[in-house]
Amino acid sequence: MKWLSNRIALCAITVFILSSPVVAQDKRLTLEELIAHHLDSIGSAQARSFAKNRVVTGPVKLVSRVGVASNIDGQAAMASSGAKIRYSMRFSSPQYTGEQLAFDGSKILTGFLPSGRRSPLSLYLEQQSLPLRDGLLGGSISTAWVMLRLSQLKPRLDYKGVKKIDGRSLHEVSYRPEKGSTDLKVAFFFDAESFQHVRTEYEFRVPARLGEGPNDSARLAEDYYKLAEDFEDFRAADALMIPRKYRLQLQVQTSSGSNLFDWTVTIEQVLHNQALDEQIFSK
Repeated sequence: MKWLSNRIALCAITVFILSSPVVAQDKRLTLEELIAHHLDSIGSAQARSFAKNRVVTGPVKLVSRVGVASNIDGQAAMASSGAKIRYSMRFSSPQYTGEQLAFDGSKILTGFLPSGRRSPLSLYLEQQSLPLRDGLLGGSISTAWVMLRLSQLKPRLDYKGVKKIDGRSLHEVSYRPEKGSTDLKVAFFFDAESFQHVRTEYEFRVPARLGEGPNDSARLAEDYYKLAEDFEDFRAADALMIPRKYRLQLQVQTSSGSNLFDWTVTIEQVLHNQALDEQIFSK
């Protein structure tokens, strides 16, 4: 009887061990479920519809670690109203006064430095307008956030499953606009437990080309550009979870050199439904 009892117990344990992974594998997360969970992580449908516009402000620090070294402090602000967005960063440096980036609902606007040239970030977004045009830049900090406007934009989303980044499990979703082709590769990352949007990556490459002059090398190396956004420290504002730490990193590798820029914004104030002058999105 003791032998029979042990045999039954062993069979029960074996069945439990073998069956548990099957149950877990059968419950595969769909793209629709991921999006629904993400929207709930921002706030209820009622809370999301409450925010007609949003203004966030706080200090920003720029650190350049490759190429020309710099470490300067400034102030940042982001205003959004529906699909419109204005992103400003101001610094006291006479060489780098900051960034002015906007989308007025039909066209993007990027600013110039006092020298008359565009900054590397402004140039990147002038060449690749998708992040501003489709409400990707700034993630859920902005009311223009694409996940809030999927029915309008109808993008092509592809759920890639769970990916490990810095030891953290994240759901990865690739993004492409509804129409037209783009050489910009976009990937969203959502926390595997909270479903909050915590990272976006934008990459594009310019293929290697032949030198034009007699003194040029036979073949120039390809140019590589990567823009990445990270979102942390989510806290409630009017029943909506808004990230309070926002990091923007631009990596540039070309035949003329390499640069790495880091902008870190600490959001100190979040305001909703303000009386905004619509000109801030078009000037």
